[in-house]
Amino acid sequence: MLTELVKVLDDRKAALEADLTRLRDRGASLRAELELLERETAEKAERLASINSQSVKEYKVIWKSYTPPNPFPCPLCFVYHKKLSPLEPLPPVDDLASVKCTVCGEVFEIPIELLYA
Repeated sequence: MLTELVKVLDDRKAALEADLTRLRDRGASLRAELELLERETAEKAERLASINSQSVKEYKVIWKSYTPPNPFPCPLCFVYHKKLSPLEPLPPVDDLASVKCTVCGEVFEIPIELLYA
């Protein structure tokens, strides 16, 4: 009987060791995920802060200074990085005119009716 009880203890010890190892591994994985989420959160907060009334006013001034055939600047590149990245036209789809930033790759779709308003 003692042998069986000792075996139960050994089995329980092995199971607890395996659980502890699994929990430690999971904890390391969660810490890495949390660090990634914190970096993403900081980046998003920085981007959010950069879109303000002043940056929008500055973009409007830049936009109005451009005339075709010069490509208009990407609003995101301008606001986030103060870069004048050109927007290139894409083929229209239905009632939407599309442009794509040559730097960040963002696509903007604008109703065609607004282009001529």
